[in-house]
Amino acid sequence: MKAFKLVILFPLLFVVLAGYSQNNRKLYRIGKKSFNDGNYKIAKNFFTQSIEADSSLLKVFLIRAEASEKIETFEDAVSDYKQAILMDKKEESHYFNAGRLLLALEKYQESIFYLKKTTELDEKYIQAYQLKVNAFMKLEMYEEAIVEAEEALMLEKNALNYYNHGLVSYYLKDFKVAEADFNYAITFNENYIEAYIELAKSLLQQNRYEDALNNCNIVIELNPLTKDIYIVRSEIYHQIADYEKAINDVTTVLTKFSPNDKNLYFKRGKLYQEFNEHKSAINDFCKVISLDKDFCLAYYQRAISYEETLKWAKAVRDYNKFVDISTDNIQISPRKISFAKTKIYELNREANKPEIVIFTPKPNRNGQIEVPLNLDKVIVKGKISDESDIEYLKINGIAYKFSANALNNEFEVELNLQANKSISIITSDIYMNTSVRNFQILSTEIDNPQIHLINPYASDNGEIYLDESNSTVLFIEGKITDESRIKSILIDGTTASYKLDELNPQFTSKVEIGNKKFIEITVEDIYGNKTMSKFTLNREGANLFADNPMGKTWVIFIENSKYRTFASLEGPSQDISLMKSAFSNYRIHKIIHKKNMTKAEMGKFFSIELRDLVKKNRVNSLLVWYAGHGKFIHETGYWIAVDSKRDDEFSYFNINNLKASLHSYSKYVTHTLVITDACESGPSFYMGMRSEPEMKNCGDWEATKFKSSQVFTSAGKELATDKSQFTKTFSNSLKYNPNDCIPIDNIVIKVSKAVSGTGNQKPKFGKIAGMEDENGTFFFIKRE
Repeated sequence: MKAFKLVILFPLLFVVLAGYSQNNRKLYRIGKKSFNDGNYKIAKNFFTQSIEADSSLLKVFLIRAEASEKIETFEDAVSDYKQAILMDKKEESHYFNAGRLLLALEKYQESIFYLKKTTELDEKYIQAYQLKVNAFMKLEMYEEAIVEAEEALMLEKNALNYYNHGLVSYYLKDFKVAEADFNYAITFNENYIEAYIELAKSLLQQNRYEDALNNCNIVIELNPLTKDIYIVRSEIYHQIADYEKAINDVTTVLTKFSPNDKNLYFKRGKLYQEFNEHKSAINDFCKVISLDKDFCLAYYQRAISYEETLKWAKAVRDYNKFVDISTDNIQISPRKISFAKTKIYELNREANKPEIVIFTPKPNRNGQIEVPLNLDKVIVKGKISDESDIEYLKINGIAYKFSANALNNEFEVELNLQANKSISIITSDIYMNTSVRNFQILSTEIDNPQIHLINPYASDNGEIYLDESNSTVLFIEGKITDESRIKSILIDGTTASYKLDELNPQFTSKVEIGNKKFIEITVEDIYGNKTMSKFTLNREGANLFADNPMGKTWVIFIENSKYRTFASLEGPSQDISLMKSAFSNYRIHKIIHKKNMTKAEMGKFFSIELRDLVKKNRVNSLLVWYAGHGKFIHETGYWIAVDSKRDDEFSYFNINNLKASLHSYSKYVTHTLVITDACESGPSFYMGMRSEPEMKNCGDWEATKFKSSQVFTSAGKELATDKSQFTKTFSNSLKYNPNDCIPIDNIVIKVSKAVSGTGNQKPKFGKIAGMEDENGTFFFIKRE
């Protein structure tokens, strides 16, 4: 019984399938006949039913795409061509038709994609290159368009390909090439109207007006109803100042083709205006405004013509309207807006006096200008406010000339306080409206106090790095510098401890920080000058050295580049930026960057300031990096301060002084490393190598816990250069280090090898003479 059912099943299935197939063919035949009869919408419906019955027939998708295109449902046509591509990926015409229709739908990027696929399958598919030119032109991608145009020309030299190439060349402003291309196009097709038009435009760009006019006249002879040629010819007539003919051509277009084109009325109005026919110009601008009440330039141009016809009130009205609707319009030139405002003022003419305002130093309530007692000169900054231009400004009888970039009549003048006990300012606008203001100078101190944190140390950007991330109490110690006594010092609203009668007092305070992100220190002197500084609490710093075998690690950069008598350098700034970038991936707790230090500043910094900072902040590892000029004279190395004199050895910073300073606080520091990429530091600074550099590791407790006092110098020519292979290799050694840490010994090997062939550079590495060294070494530990 089961076998009998199976035998019956196959004939039934065959009958059903045959029925479906026969029905599908019938639907396709009906659709094809409707298509041939021009009933494309009906045909499309039958093709859709056919596809629903059987979606495997490529020909049905293709003819439905044609039907969709006939009834201008391009999206549907594109969809069918994309389906055809999936069914036959090697047929280039499917890609072409999809790209062609996407171009018509203004989907230019997608169109280019399919057209490129077309030429990949068939390198000689010339229509695809032509359409790619059009698509790239629409996207204003002219460099890409010219490549496709040249490809098309290589395949076939015909009128259209030369025209396309010329059109792209025109937009690339290669008018000579464009001219030649359009002439070639006309050679192939002497009735090619578009080529004549573009040729005329190319000739116009070359100021060949007669030739351009001849081409315009040819087009008009071929087809008098060519709208664009009248616009082109009008512009040519405009360039040669034949205003009547220029106006006539625009009028022809308005009469025959575009009676409501606001831009053409505006164009003709400006031509009338240049031709000194202001009444006709006003009529055209009125027409523009009737078509578009927000056409701001029409008000501007109409105002000019009203002014020329002595209709002052109407001119003011239009200038005001122009300013109102164009102020926020980025397409309108600010000069036009400024000109309109000036015209409004001139036509209204006012009698207001200029207003004199002093910004710095700001006068007090009694009209007195307060200046510090110890100043010999004062810079007075102010502003003259007026609706019109300023005719003159005199300060204490001396005429002041505004700088070219002065905004809103702002001024700045330096006065000698010995010769001037008062300030008299007199100013007048272009209408001789005059203002006078007198200010008495009161000698007093008005500078704001300066806040300097000693402990904990604060970075230049106001960050305080905490040593313990879980600390809730912070002990603060600092100093105030000011020319007068201090009235109050508040830390987060609480008064700090300091001596009231002491100038530049030191202060201390214990602050509950808990979950605070920052603290505020506010200082006010007895004259009411107030400074408020916000310091950010950075708890990440504690983690940098909590499990760091090198402990708290500081880097000191000394960058000397702006010299007074030696050649200035750009290299130090670049080198230090490079090193800062390299150190960013390592556990460096603090970077101090000093620039352009004098000899006195270098001596004070190393002997006092850095000593105190190292001691108070319990620094374990200290790296000092110098970049700048150097000298080596009579077995003594020098760093060149920015105020050093070329022939005065005493004005140089003696490296022995640096060594003495480092020695004075070496008892607080486990690891000291001095790196100088500037000069031959001299045998007085370092001792010979202990041995060949060893490949040490971070797990070597002796290397990290035992003291080290090391120096690494480029030891090159006396004066620095702006290109340092020494620094570059040092930086790269850190940057590309794959390990958790890298010892200085390893970097020394890499740097020495890299610079060995660069001339006189012979890097030297050793320990600092006279300083304690227990054969430890300086490690750079990576951040986690």
